[in-house]
Amino acid sequence: MLDNLQLWVFGAAALVDTVLLFALLERHNWRAVTIWMLLLALGVWSWHVGYFVLVLITDSAGSLAGPMHWASMLAMAFGLMLMPSAAVHGTGRLLQYGHLRTGSHPDPRFILCYLPMVLLVSMSRALASDTGKSFVDLLVDYRIPYALWLGLVSGFASYGLWRTGKVAADFTSRRFYHLLAVSMLVIAATASLYIFSLNGFPELAAYLKVVVILLPVIPAILFAYFVMRFQLLPVVLERTLVYGAVLVGAMLFHQIVFVRMMSSIGDQYQLDLGLVEGCLAFLVILLYQPLRVRIAEALQSLLDSSRSRRSERQRLAVQLATRAADPPLVLLDWFNSAIQRSFETNPGAAWLSDRDGRVFEKAGTTTVLGDDDVRPIHSAMARSGSPFVTRFTTVDPLVTEFLDRVRAGALLRFEHAEVSGLFLIGCRRWGQPPSDEDLHVLALLVEQFGITLHNSRLIAIQVATEHRFLQQEKMSTLGLIASSLAHEIRNPLSSIKTIIRVLAEDLGPDSRYAEDLQMIGGEIERLSASTSELLSAARPPGVHLPPAPLADILSPTLRLLQFLTRQREIILDVTFPAEPLILTLDQIGLREVVFNLITNAVDACGPGGRVQFVCRSESGALIIEIHDSGSGIRPEQRELIFEPFFTTKSTGTGLGLYIVARRVRDMGGQIDCQSVPGQGTIFLVNLPQERIKARQIAP
Repeated sequence: MLDNLQLWVFGAAALVDTVLLFALLERHNWRAVTIWMLLLALGVWSWHVGYFVLVLITDSAGSLAGPMHWASMLAMAFGLMLMPSAAVHGTGRLLQYGHLRTGSHPDPRFILCYLPMVLLVSMSRALASDTGKSFVDLLVDYRIPYALWLGLVSGFASYGLWRTGKVAADFTSRRFYHLLAVSMLVIAATASLYIFSLNGFPELAAYLKVVVILLPVIPAILFAYFVMRFQLLPVVLERTLVYGAVLVGAMLFHQIVFVRMMSSIGDQYQLDLGLVEGCLAFLVILLYQPLRVRIAEALQSLLDSSRSRRSERQRLAVQLATRAADPPLVLLDWFNSAIQRSFETNPGAAWLSDRDGRVFEKAGTTTVLGDDDVRPIHSAMARSGSPFVTRFTTVDPLVTEFLDRVRAGALLRFEHAEVSGLFLIGCRRWGQPPSDEDLHVLALLVEQFGITLHNSRLIAIQVATEHRFLQQEKMSTLGLIASSLAHEIRNPLSSIKTIIRVLAEDLGPDSRYAEDLQMIGGEIERLSASTSELLSAARPPGVHLPPAPLADILSPTLRLLQFLTRQREIILDVTFPAEPLILTLDQIGLREVVFNLITNAVDACGPGGRVQFVCRSESGALIIEIHDSGSGIRPEQRELIFEPFFTTKSTGTGLGLYIVARRVRDMGGQIDCQSVPGQGTIFLVNLPQERIKARQIAP
């Protein structure tokens, strides 16, 4: 039982070493691997695999048994000699650069670290002398020298690692260097104790044997976790499971099928053909990538068959299809958060770009990538032809550098119509990237997002078109209302206007009511013009008066408004420019604009409020500002205040600000509203330069 347990433990160690070695040899990891790292991993692998094979063929006999015993022990000796040599090499590099530097130029002087490897020639002859003896007994003359050499190497490596750890910039790096230094001392002490106990303490040596064989795994795991955990550790864990499952399957196939078919050959050579069969199948899987990928995907699919997770992702796809009416930013925020929640990844970010590559919407942790860098990365991914890339699949240096820097799990892209998208998918817990199955599901969801976004834009266009149709319908309704108002209002206005003129003639120009009657007549003219404008709906006012000073144009309207503000206990401050202005624009339209804006400001203030009316000349343009101390306008209302029939008043018609905006546009100007809830409102009217002539009025 103990022998079988040891066999499985040594097999597991050999399996982990094999996965780590092949991961280091993969092309996309070359940028993070130096020669001494590779040789150190090769030494650990050779030691464990050699011992594992030696244990498997211990009871074998026949013509091939002797050579296989010798080859296994030679592999063990090769690993024992290579590990200390690579450790000296790595420590020298560490002391030279102060960190685990990669990509540096080769230094021929470090070849001297591998001079002890020449002893393999004499070791090989000693191992071939009697394959029936154990590995330790055949190399009895090398025990003490190797123990001394291993102690010196471990002390030197521990010194270099501890010294580097003391000056490391962060706590994680210091802990890594210090743990690695301690592990080197533990390995040297345990190995030396085992060697010296072989002569006088065989029972202690038997217990230490398993520990000594497995100890080299410790620095390998520490290195994979602290230095390359976001690149190698997930791969090591994943492939260890895959390769182990394949190896167990091969062994079962051997016991059920292969033994019966090939028993005659096994009897002839007296070998365990299951070992040969398993090793061959294992090597085929390791070397043939398509087979390795298919087996990995099959096992991952088997292990990731959670119904709840699959149901959640199906719900995500259904929800995405139902959110086509959402604006792009809202849809992007929701989708980015839903991906992180459903796939348990963090962080996450998304960018949407137009046809020219300009980013117009983004969501999530977008600070990891500048807007100007989105287009090059998207183009690099497009050249690969794949909808997603990971650190293990991309060979583009730009994408590789970005993924390494942010330690992300994957990048996904889509292109649909005039919009392209880039999604950053983070890692799972413990830095594990999304599985291949997750990436394929994500690719489908991202493509569906692109279609949904396109539909969202189409719906937005449809809504805008319907809005225009609604506006046209409102204008038609306005025309019908205006036609009826024309008969109901214009005739009484004409009568009132006639009566005012008769009263003015009877009282004469010297009457104290003459100015008030003139003001009333002016307001009647304004109402008549407004009625005509309402009747025409789309035609600007047809009354064009000769040029006049700004103060003379607005004084009657402002005098009337002063009466209104005094009645409501509101202060009206009026400021005209110091230099008089002669205006050639539509005087009736300007009066109507000012009257409506100040009236709205008065209604917004309430008793005790203040309204400021300011006119100034700026760069040849007339600027009119109207401030009120009211409660302000909410942002969602501010976008609609210039639409016809929109009002926030219980008795309003919704035409005042619409007519104001039309008047300003007819005069070639612009109007803007600035408001903060609780801090009042400012209406800003800008009338262009070509409509204004400024000059000093002659005395």
